[in-house]
Amino acid sequence: MKKRSIALFVAAAMLTVTLAACAGNAVQPEPPPVEPPPETQPSALTCPADRADNSMPNPPADTHEAILRFSQVLFREVLAEGEDNPVISPLSAYYALAMVALGAGGETRVEFEAVLGRDPAVLAAELLHLSRALMDTAGSTKLSVAGSVWMAEEFTIAPVFAEAMTNYFNAPAYTRDFGASGTVEEINAWVAERTEGLIEKLIESISRDEIMLLINTLYFSAKWADAFNPMTEASRAFRPAGSASVEVPFLSTGVHSFSVAVTCNYEAIMLPYDDDRLGFLLVRPLEGMSVRDFAEGMDLGAIIAGLEMKEDVQVHMPKLDMEFEFLLNDLLKTMGLSLAFGDCADFSGLVEEDDPLRISTVLQKVRILVDEEGTEAAAATVVGIERMSIPLNQIELIFDTPYVYVILDLETGIPLFLGVLDNPV
Repeated sequence: MKKRSIALFVAAAMLTVTLAACAGNAVQPEPPPVEPPPETQPSALTCPADRADNSMPNPPADTHEAILRFSQVLFREVLAEGEDNPVISPLSAYYALAMVALGAGGETRVEFEAVLGRDPAVLAAELLHLSRALMDTAGSTKLSVAGSVWMAEEFTIAPVFAEAMTNYFNAPAYTRDFGASGTVEEINAWVAERTEGLIEKLIESISRDEIMLLINTLYFSAKWADAFNPMTEASRAFRPAGSASVEVPFLSTGVHSFSVAVTCNYEAIMLPYDDDRLGFLLVRPLEGMSVRDFAEGMDLGAIIAGLEMKEDVQVHMPKLDMEFEFLLNDLLKTMGLSLAFGDCADFSGLVEEDDPLRISTVLQKVRILVDEEGTEAAAATVVGIERMSIPLNQIELIFDTPYVYVILDLETGIPLFLGVLDNPV
């Protein structure tokens, strides 16, 4: 498993800016009413039985564009870290952040709106419709979007927030003892069930200060369109950048009609699944350009728009079984979500208690399998909410570096003794 642990980024800011940000915090408005989704069981989420009502409204184009922008920016930030074989689910991360955004207030909420590209209250209803549309599948496709909220038993989830989680994200709240090892096992079992076992362990532990975990899972499985059957498997050479070729299993199609694009910079192909809606896009930069440089500057929408149906096309690609894990904290700060991780965070809409809260971690795990039958993929994103160790109205001063000291006559202001402590030993 590819594992990443990104060190926390500490942004230097002027004191006046920090104080202004803290002072601007306010309780967020209640989300607009929306009809609750139908009651579903985990099995129903992964195996939709009935087609949804065709009259159900879809999210506006602005939401689709906001998610696409978020996806491309997040992917660029992940690529910049230089890890091998990165694979992410920007949609799972987007859903998880949209969940916690409903509990944010003041300037913290403003930052969420900027990063997500939509007002959190409006976005929640749009994401409900999007998840319903995505799970309205055909052919062999199984697609599920699920959520949950896990609360430390000594805290009480805010009723408005709990209702929003249920109505918008089908995310029930569970109250548990966060100090018990069985709680971690239960959370991981919940994730494993909703990812069909592809992600068996999302979290290793719950930190002492964490009081809430918000989780999104995304599961996808689909078979190739009939034109791919049978897809053959044979060993071929793959040429990694800067190293020797390696022999790996390749999948090959027969000669068929596919949507492709061949330009001066790249070649691309869309491999269809049997649901006539989803596809697997491959884009390879041509010789002379690194895949990282290409990916960081690519316009995904333009690539898709440039595809044209061509006859007599054959494709060869490696068989895949990839896992990736990464911590999103630093990347999200770079994207503009900084207050949520610091002492000026405002999550007053999450719990009934007045304890100051902030995000402790945003972690995602992904697994994807591509073989001769089709594709199976899953992602799980968890947002940890922790209680701040130091209340906002408390100051802690630690004199653990050299300092000046004075014995002072308070009436006259005359120093009786003046000193510098360089080393107390």
